[in-house]
Amino acid sequence: MKNSLIILAAMLALPFTALRAQTEDEQEITEIQLNDHYSVKLRQISASEYTARKNESEHLQHKPYKVIADLKEAQKMLGNKLKEVTVKDEDGYERSVIEITFKDKTKKRISWEWGFNLDGFREYYPEVDVLVFENEAVGDYAIDLNDSKKDYERTGNPRYHAVSPDKKLRINGYYPGGAVDGALFFLEKWNPKKRKYEFIGYFENQENYVFTFIFTADYFWTSNSKAVFRLVTYPGGYYEMEIIEIEK
Repeated sequence: MKNSLIILAAMLALPFTALRAQTEDEQEITEIQLNDHYSVKLRQISASEYTARKNESEHLQHKPYKVIADLKEAQKMLGNKLKEVTVKDEDGYERSVIEITFKDKTKKRISWEWGFNLDGFREYYPEVDVLVFENEAVGDYAIDLNDSKKDYERTGNPRYHAVSPDKKLRINGYYPGGAVDGALFFLEKWNPKKRKYEFIGYFENQENYVFTFIFTADYFWTSNSKAVFRLVTYPGGYYEMEIIEIEK
């Protein structure tokens, strides 16, 4: 009874991090369906197993991307693909917006009511051709210069990329802004015909809730279908994730 009261008090104090206590059976394997074709199975593991598997699989991880954090250097590399222009609104007031030219020559101007300029630049990842800006309202605003039709929520931030050894699957994510202190994570699959990763589904699942994935970190693939990661806030712990392709 005393332990139950302690858990309940912690749940009330941290409503975003833990919804309920798990039973031993639930900790063994929990399955979350991402879409009609894929699900993930979660298994809680010990800290020692996480460390051992992380070390053993170090050679399977993709190499860190080159990151350009200096705006002037990024502008020099991108040329006219990235520039700031001045526009007038309906009332005749001038404001700065960002103009992006994509690989297919499509041009887009990015702006909100209060303006959106190069002060929001954070990083450029030349290997995947993704620009990342940060805005208080939406958090990471990533732009995939290879795909003018993809929005920032599907682009994700390369900072969170974890690519499977065979490069067929990729864990992606982005910081959603506001008071959230973490990232929304989702799974992607490589489409060889279109030569790009495509969205499968977010790891969050309200029907079979275990914890909030926003507070997870340090994903390491241990095979082409399994990865380990850790929960960085209450109740903490280490987990193995297995990607399951659903047979129809």
